Amino acid sequence: MKRFMAIAVTALVLAGCTPLERTAYNTVVAAKAFLDKEKSQHPECASGGGVTAAAAPMVSPICQDLNKATGAKDSLINAIEVYCSGPDFNNGGKCNQPDLHSASGVQAEAKLRAAITQYNQIAADLKTATGNK
Repeated sequence: MKRFMAIAVTALVLAGCTPLERTAYNTVVAAKAFLDKEKSQHPECASGGGVTAAAAPMVSPICQDLNKATGAKDSLINAIEVYCSGPDFNNGGKCNQPDLHSASGVQAEAKLRAAITQYNQIAADLKTATGNK
């Protein structure tokens, strides 16, 4: 994860970023800051391992939303890795944007857009649950 963040910072700060890559990067940076703040304000949610199905009924809704938002952020990072993967990106360079004229490129773009949307919705739900702090 730390390796990816270093690569992402390097890759996406370089010239040539598309608006989609920039949006994804900005969303991840904002997500990290927001989730770190929420985790510090809700130490009761620091279970270290996530919520199991059996334990879910005993966990507060805020902790469940925090776990969902963390998972959505991680899914967004995975989608960026798929979207940008290629020789440059894998070696710490710029994003290798997929060929958007190919089926796999269109699918990678759609999944990245969906991951951004999903994180934003889950984060909005968490903000509502915590009183929009």
